[in-house]
Amino acid sequence: MTDERFRTVVAADVRATLALPCEADNKYRRGVVQLATGSATYPGAAVLSAQASARAGAGMVRYAGPERVASAVLAVRPEVVHGHGKFHSLVIGSGIPDARDDERRELLVEALDAGIPAVVDAGALTLVEPGMPGVVITPHAKELAALMHRLGLADWSADDIAASKGEAAVEASELLGCTVLLKGRVTYVVEGEDRRRIFAPNSWLATAGTGDVLSGIIGALLAGQRGRDEQPCLAATVAAGAWLHARAGWLASQTNAGVQVAPTTVHAPLSMLDHGPLGGPILASDIAQALSGVIAAVLAK
Repeated sequence: MTDERFRTVVAADVRATLALPCEADNKYRRGVVQLATGSATYPGAAVLSAQASARAGAGMVRYAGPERVASAVLAVRPEVVHGHGKFHSLVIGSGIPDARDDERRELLVEALDAGIPAVVDAGALTLVEPGMPGVVITPHAKELAALMHRLGLADWSADDIAASKGEAAVEASELLGCTVLLKGRVTYVVEGEDRRRIFAPNSWLATAGTGDVLSGIIGALLAGQRGRDEQPCLAATVAAGAWLHARAGWLASQTNAGVQVAPTTVHAPLSMLDHGPLGGPILASDIAQALSGVIAAVLAK
C-alpha cells in the first residue's frame, strides 16, 4: 500500500535543485560554505565535511576550527580556506562533542541573525531551541530522542522514533519550527507540510562518518542556491542532498565490489537497483569521492 504522507524523492527532483556552472559564475556565485565542524577529539569529521562540500560543487569552503584540525583538513583539501568570512550556508556540529562548550556556537547566532540557512548536526543539536526557521537539523533516532527530551517536548525513545515511519520527524518539525532530516535506511525530511522521503538502495551507508558527509553535501547545495540570490526551498534542497548521499554510497559500494556502473544506472529508479549486485563495504570518504559522478549523471539525463 502506498504511503501518501511522504513524497518519495526521485532523480528528477534532484535535477531541479542543481545548476550547471554558467559563464557568469565565479566562486562566490557558486556558493560559500562555512564549516564549524571537527574538534581535537574528532578531527576526521572536519575532513569529511570539507571533502563532501567541495565534491558537491561549492564555490568555496571555509573552515573555522582548531589549528591542528585545520591542518588535517588542508592536508586533504588544500582548496579550503581556514578562517571565518562571508558565507551563504553554515554547517555546524559534526565532530563537536557539545557545541555549548565551543566558541564556534556564535556562528549559528550570526547565521540566524542574517537569515542564512544552517545545517545543525551532532554536538550542535544542543544549541537548538524551538522557533529557529532556516535551521536544518540532521539527527539519527537517538539524537532526536535526546533533543526532544532536553527541550521537554516529547518523551520518545530511539526505538519509538525508528518505528514511527517518519511520523516523529513530522511532529518534531511542528514542535521545533525548523526543517528536520531524520537519518536512517529510509531518510525523512520534513518542513511543515512539505514531507519527503529518500530510500537508500542498500545499507552500506551505516558506517562511521557518513553523517558528516551528508551535512557537507547539504551545506553545499544550500550555499549554491544562496550564492545565486535564490531563496532555497529547504525541504527540497535537503532531500536532494540526502538522495545524492544515498546514491553516492550505492555507487561507491558497487565500485568497491568491482562492478562497472553505467551513468544511466546511477539515477535509475530504486526498483531497478533492489535486485542488483549487493556491493561491498565503503568508507565515508568513498561517498565524497563518488559524489561528482552522481551529480554528473543526474545533470546529464
